[in-house]
Amino acid sequence: MTDLTCARGVVDAGGAVEESVASARPRVLLVTFGSVLEPQGGLQVRARILAETLAGMGIAPSIVSTREPYPISALPTWARRFQVPRRKPRRGFSREFVRLIRAAAERCDVVVITNAMFMPAIALSRTRLPVIWDTNECQTLHYRRLPRSLRNRAGLLVWFGLERWAARRCQVAVAISTDEAQAWQRIHPRLRDKVTTVDHAPLAIASSDGEPRSALKRHLGELSDGPVLVFVGTMAAKHNAEAARWLLDVLAPALPAPATLVLCGPGSDRLASTAPRTAARVACLGAVDNVDAIIAAADLCLAPLAAGAGVKTKVLHYLGHGKRVAGTPIAFEGIADAPGLYRASLGSLPALVARLLADDEPVAVASARSAAEQAWLERHHGRERVSAQWMTVLKCLRTT
Repeated sequence: MTDLTCARGVVDAGGAVEESVASARPRVLLVTFGSVLEPQGGLQVRARILAETLAGMGIAPSIVSTREPYPISALPTWARRFQVPRRKPRRGFSREFVRLIRAAAERCDVVVITNAMFMPAIALSRTRLPVIWDTNECQTLHYRRLPRSLRNRAGLLVWFGLERWAARRCQVAVAISTDEAQAWQRIHPRLRDKVTTVDHAPLAIASSDGEPRSALKRHLGELSDGPVLVFVGTMAAKHNAEAARWLLDVLAPALPAPATLVLCGPGSDRLASTAPRTAARVACLGAVDNVDAIIAAADLCLAPLAAGAGVKTKVLHYLGHGKRVAGTPIAFEGIADAPGLYRASLGSLPALVARLLADDEPVAVASARSAAEQAWLERHHGRERVSAQWMTVLKCLRTT
């Protein structure tokens, strides 16, 4: 087990550490899936934004994470305490994980769980702390949209039970968009007076490389002057795996010869052997250290999702880089009014992509669109907005 402890503090813009007033702020325990420290394949988790936000409010949380890189040499500035089990818990549960939660809860005033899968561990830890459930995604809604296979139906039943349990146990449920909050209230009426919204914050980091395609060239060796289309996602998520398969089977054969289709994210490299021979080049990169550099090379980003729920992190990531995004209505759920989004059903998406690639967007138009995307993100998903929303959550908790 890794266990790092330091005095609670908050780092100011100049890097100096100031002591926070413990008596004025709740001590928060954050129970989350790892890794919070290192993005998996370049993809960060929502819990990292939450930890950074709380630290900025003077409430650096204690964190119990399922998986982190070893060894953890130093405690990050946005954590008061960090604990990780020696072995990754299976499906969010192990005896050691329960013990870590129980010990950490003794020093805290409230626990935030990032997934309903943690409910058995929370129950067996015997903690009586108020629970904030940061839902991340309505899994019941997600599984309702997946193909009706026996496995998916079984998953639906399991998730419905876990989420109903979390809805009953929590004092506040945090949805990631107004649309998602409304879905929660329909599925679990018990949440009607408990649910609130904290928006996703974009995780995009501007590339420091002056040549946007240099990183992609290092991965591919040579790169044509044709358009680059990028899809990012973790293939362990069923909706991402199905989207990637659609890209290879349906979209890739319809792309012109100069185009390059790039699939990026953990597990996407395993699709390389099944990628069809097409006029366009298809590259399945797998996990990369810097996903932002790959997105920066894109002429068009893709989100052909037939399932999933809530605001999709990948779409915010694309918008954070000022890219045009072609996707389905489900992919743009909760952010449909954002500039730069072009939507169509899966059946109509290849034609939409062809039109966008044929449209030679003038530099001035592209710059104006990118600026509009940045302004929209700051207004609807900026860090200041997210901090204010979490402050409201904590106030709601005190009055519940």
